[in-house]
Amino acid sequence: LDFADVETVMSSMGKAMITNMIEKTGRSLQNWLIVVSKQEVKKHSEIVNFLKQDYFMTNGYANLIARKSIKK
Repeated sequence: LDFADVETVMSSMGKAMITNMIEKTGRSLQNWLIVVSKQEVKKHSEIVNFLKQDYFMTNGYANLIARKSIKK
């Protein structure tokens, strides 16, 4: 796989995770972004740790939400 292929695979994985987020985490991406925005955590690693510790979220979903919350 070259870099473009990796980006395509990662993009489709992210889309699938967003589609399944309510089923897997109980909330939509928008809801999680609101939860994160109300916290004092701002760095990617802080957001991931917050979601994993306070909501027992998997690293994959926590990472995706952290990336999206920083990107806004």
